This record gives sequence, C-alpha cells and structure tokens, in this order.
Amino acid sequence: KMALNGIYEILKKREKQNMMIGVTGFVGSGKTCFAKEFSEFLKEKNIDAIHFNMDVYNSTTRAERNEIISSLDKKYDPLWPKKAYAQNHNLIREHLTNMKQEKSFSADNLCDPQTKELNLTIKFLFNKNSTIVNLGENENQYNGNNSWIICEGVKIMEHKEFFDCIIFLNAEYKNRFNRILDRNKKLP
Repeated sequence: KMALNGIYEILKKREKQNMMIGVTGFVGSGKTCFAKEFSEFLKEKNIDAIHFNMDVYNSTTRAERNEIISSLDKKYDPLWPKKAYAQNHNLIREHLTNMKQEKSFSADNLCDPQTKELNLTIKFLFNKNSTIVNLGENENQYNGNNSWIICEGVKIMEHKEFFDCIIFLNAEYKNRFNRILDRNKKLP
C-alpha cells in the first residue's frame, strides 16, 4: 500500500479530476494485478477508477496464438509476437481519443480477456455525472466528476500520447515466467 500511496501522491499533484493512466510492462509483470489493486486503492481516496484491460483489442484467438507459437518448432519467425498478439491499432486510437474527450463509443467482436475468443462487446457511455462501462455482461457505473481511467496492456507505449501518466512495471524474468506458467494452468 505504501507504493500505491506514493504513486497516488505524485499523480494527485497534477490537480486533474479526470486522468488517463497507462500501466505497462512485459508479459507476466503484474499489470492486471497492479491495475486492479490501484483501482481499489483509488476508490478509498474517493476517485472512481475505471480499470480497462487493453487485451480486448487482441485480434487473434487463443487457438490462433497457439498455432503460431507451435509453428516455431518447425521454423523460427522473429515476428511471431506481433502475429500472435496482433491488435487493432486504429480502433485502439479511436477509443482512446473518445475516452480522452469523454465521448461515448461501443464495439463488438473484441477479445474476451478470460476466454480469448473474439466475442466481447464493450460500451463506454459518458454522461455529465457518470460513466457507464459495459464489458460483455458486466456493467459498472462510475462518478463522472472525479474518475481516472487505468488502461493496462503490453503495448501502451505505442499510444503514449493519450496518457497523462504511464507506469512501467518491472519484474524479473524468472518471476514473469512462473506467472505465465501458473496462468496457463488455469486456462479453460
């Protein structure tokens, strides 16, 4: 909690009621856990934090990724990460622009972070006093007067101009590798 409080104190000095924060790091560095914890911490400070996982913009299914990764045994392709984790950059930029301008938007057939299938619908509805976010079946309402959007993903730096702050999480390779192994054991 001390680290979260330190980050909060730095960001609070910017005196912005609505802020967009990017959280990035290598695969397995703890981006999702950090973003969830920080969102909960901010709620204790009367800031409605919208946690948004940018993996929804992945344009490959789990099966397609596994096929690309399996093919590396036959022939190594140095571009395999871009192919396995391709994202729709135009749609990301459009949505980040809309978030920054508090302009409502929706999209279908995005990547469900749990199942990795391309069947997720998202909606952001910005009103004067609140923001309603639908991710699939889940709907959350946030106070529009003092809300921070925390976007987390590996490719945040490709869109850095949209964020008021970017937090980079660094974790040792061994820890990241073990997290990935544990995560893969829990996959459906």
